[in-house]
Amino acid sequence: MSTTRNIIILFLVSLSFTSCSLAPGVAGPGSKITSKETQHAKNAYKLIKITPALIKSNINQKRHYRSRLSAHTTRAGYSYKIGPQDILSITVWDHPELTIPAGEFRSAEASGYPVQADGQFFFPYVGYINATGRTVDDIRQEITERLTGTVINPQVGVSIAKFRSQWVSITGEVKKPSTLAITDVPLTILRAISLSGGMTELADKTNLLLNRNGKVQRISFDDLSRKGNLQHNILLKDGDSLHIMENTANKVFVMGEVNKPQSMTYTRTGLTLAEAINNAKGLKEETANPMGVFVLRQENKNDKKPTVYQLNVSSVHAFLLAEQFNLRNRDIVYVTAADVTRWNRVISQILPSASLFSSSTTTLGNF
Repeated sequence: MSTTRNIIILFLVSLSFTSCSLAPGVAGPGSKITSKETQHAKNAYKLIKITPALIKSNINQKRHYRSRLSAHTTRAGYSYKIGPQDILSITVWDHPELTIPAGEFRSAEASGYPVQADGQFFFPYVGYINATGRTVDDIRQEITERLTGTVINPQVGVSIAKFRSQWVSITGEVKKPSTLAITDVPLTILRAISLSGGMTELADKTNLLLNRNGKVQRISFDDLSRKGNLQHNILLKDGDSLHIMENTANKVFVMGEVNKPQSMTYTRTGLTLAEAINNAKGLKEETANPMGVFVLRQENKNDKKPTVYQLNVSSVHAFLLAEQFNLRNRDIVYVTAADVTRWNRVISQILPSASLFSSSTTTLGNF
């Protein structure tokens, strides 16, 4: 946290040095800053001006999550694999003696054949059959072959009366957090959320956390639901855990020379720089520096210094750029004061943001 605070202070020191150089006769701490210190301050961050070329570049695109998990993403080719504790329903047509006594008066689950912990089940005149990892068609064919000779032209039907071997947990901001059984109907992310009653109003719809075998993958629900990108609609597997986070941690901070400094929620539809400034009731006309609209961002968790984007709003065309500049979660928008404003006001306003900006490192950790 101390490193981040120092970077932000150094960033502001370099701004103050520039401000004082543009305003001759204005006393301030810039007059005491050496050229070496100023260069050190400038080296503490990467400055990029917001221009039409930047807007067209990939760096301005909204962050999307690409699945790195190898799994079926469609129904095609899906078949349920039997596991221990599943209950099979087996019928040999025209041979009621091969069904459990009074089976017709009992439920399919009660009269079925449970798969034991070792993956096997017993069937009359056939013996033990290994079922784990196999489909119902596999089991049907084996029973048919092994009954041949005992039963003339056996007609066998196999289905699963109860799915009990494989489960997926859905937690977090869904209306009915639950454990869902994997069945012969493909259980995708969208279907799992639907079966859990859908998301709550507090759900972070930009980030879903899928934990598979101890590896956490972030998935964009926005891509799934609004843009119809079914590539990310991953087919869930046994042991998967899908967690929907709260959106309370998704914030963009706007401070400095705006009429209403505040933190605002970063929604699934995103937020542009123009929207953030508008939500903050615009710039203070008396004190805001039109050349001093900055966006502080840590692009990646391994970056040793933040990236600072600068927008000059002295022309009306700049607001068009602001409307096209996409903010990201935990960005800090800071508007500096005009050159005649005392430097210590800048320091007193920005220091509280140091801890907030530092927390972005944790948020970006799994990107």
